[in-house]
Amino acid sequence: TIKDFESTAQGVNFMVSTTEFFVPLAINIEEERVKIIGEIERFTKFLNGVEKKLSNEKFVNSAPAEVVELERKKKNDATEKLKSLNETLQRLK
Repeated sequence: TIKDFESTAQGVNFMVSTTEFFVPLAINIEEERVKIIGEIERFTKFLNGVEKKLSNEKFVNSAPAEVVELERKKKNDATEKLKSLNETLQRLK
């Protein structure tokens, strides 16, 4: 129950039927920053690999259109994810 948590704990409480739940939302900002930086590095490497494929004319001209389109989608998705991760990182400063 909620009374089992510190009264200063940050979180969200909600009820399901007649049972009340509490979800603590405290985070360690430095740990989150380290995780996000790791994700940024991983997605940057991934994006570089995709961009390398797409900049290879031989690949683009000889691969099936759906494969090239999939790589373009991967590029867009990774770009959006990196944008989101960088925005989150900025908010944690």
